[in-house]
Amino acid sequence: MNFTSLLIFYYIIWCPPSVICQPDEPSLLMNSTRKSLHQEIHHHQKQQKQQPVNQNTSLQTQSNQATDPKPWKSTHISRHHSRLKTVHGTVNIIGWGVLLPIGAIIARYFRKVSDEWYSLHILSQLSGFLLGTLGWGLGLSIKNSAKEQSMSTHGILGTLIFAFATLQAGEVEGWRKYWVIYHHVVGYALIVLIIANIFEGINNQTAAKRWEWVYGTLLGVLGIIALLLEVFRFISI
Repeated sequence: MNFTSLLIFYYIIWCPPSVICQPDEPSLLMNSTRKSLHQEIHHHQKQQKQQPVNQNTSLQTQSNQATDPKPWKSTHISRHHSRLKTVHGTVNIIGWGVLLPIGAIIARYFRKVSDEWYSLHILSQLSGFLLGTLGWGLGLSIKNSAKEQSMSTHGILGTLIFAFATLQAGEVEGWRKYWVIYHHVVGYALIVLIIANIFEGINNQTAAKRWEWVYGTLLGVLGIIALLLEVFRFISI
């Protein structure tokens, strides 16, 4: 046994197994360094990919703030537009949808009951016409504020109602017989057109179901009153 073999023999005998089996520390350090460097490069590349997105988002936010320096203004306009639509619907329902049918009921069923029927008829029709005209004007204002180029079906029917209601006001001299026929036919046709157009307008409202219930109830009450008066008129003949 030579000297080198003897050294190896003593090293195996006297060195603990942990020393023999322990991994090479420089190798471990190198592997750890490589792993850390790889993680750092990966993290840096991920940040570089995310940075343009964040910059674009920031630039877009700044652009929106520059183009819309008063974000509350659009909200205010939207609320104002909604209030106008609510007032428009309320005024038209009361004017065209309630007062005008009441005027027709007065003219048909109270002619022989009271001498004041004509004054009540004119008062009801005139009040309904004025409120309806106000509602029609509000409708035009809503259309213009919304910058709508074409008129909707609701707007066209509203304009026709306003035009024919205006023609109902005057009596042609010497043509009373024909004017009375025209007045009755156009008057009842207007009521049907008004009811249809009110429901058409209700469909444009936010709370359409609530509006339908309100006007449907008013219309039902007027219908029941007209039906009862018609039965009473038939019995009295």
